[in-house]
Amino acid sequence: MTMTRKEAASYSVSEGLRDGRKVVIRSIRPNDRDQLAGQLKELSSESFYRRTFSPKRELSGGELKQMTEVDFENIVALVAVMHEDGHDRIVGGGRYLRMGDALSRNAEVAFLVNDAHQGLGIGSRIFRHLVAIALASGIAIFEAEVLPSNEAMLRLFDRSGLPATRTVERDAVHVTIELTASEQGEKKAAGHELPITSGGKQ
Repeated sequence: MTMTRKEAASYSVSEGLRDGRKVVIRSIRPNDRDQLAGQLKELSSESFYRRTFSPKRELSGGELKQMTEVDFENIVALVAVMHEDGHDRIVGGGRYLRMGDALSRNAEVAFLVNDAHQGLGIGSRIFRHLVAIALASGIAIFEAEVLPSNEAMLRLFDRSGLPATRTVERDAVHVTIELTASEQGEKKAAGHELPITSGGKQ
């Protein structure tokens, strides 16, 4: 399955969380800029540093524009939105950036969930949808730079079911994730189902 740039830019799916609430995982939009800026300010210093590797707490107008106006070809960005207190609120987000030229099959991935909504499975859902879009766009490998203290992120990669290798560097852990293992598993499962389609599908 392949995905066009237009399809990636209009991506949206609703999922249930561990506490029974709903979250919408959708493509980022230019008009998310102000809300995103507000959400970043609400992050704890530790959470912000784990995502940006920078001690500064605010992004410039240019940086916010770069975050919210992406091409959905070499850069794909998703946000997690929950309806709270009568408003739709961005509670997390993630993106991947294709490394090298347009034919590269490697991409750098990163994501973040605000402090109040951690532990609900939002990060794993963002990651799963980034993987789906990446596979449909020709990406085979995700790479991530993770602080050693960011155990939640490292556990998420370990529990994804995808082969992941770690390389410990001086200030970070470099993680390489093989996305095509997911695609091959689905094809294998589909192949096993073919002989029994007349009897129903599990």
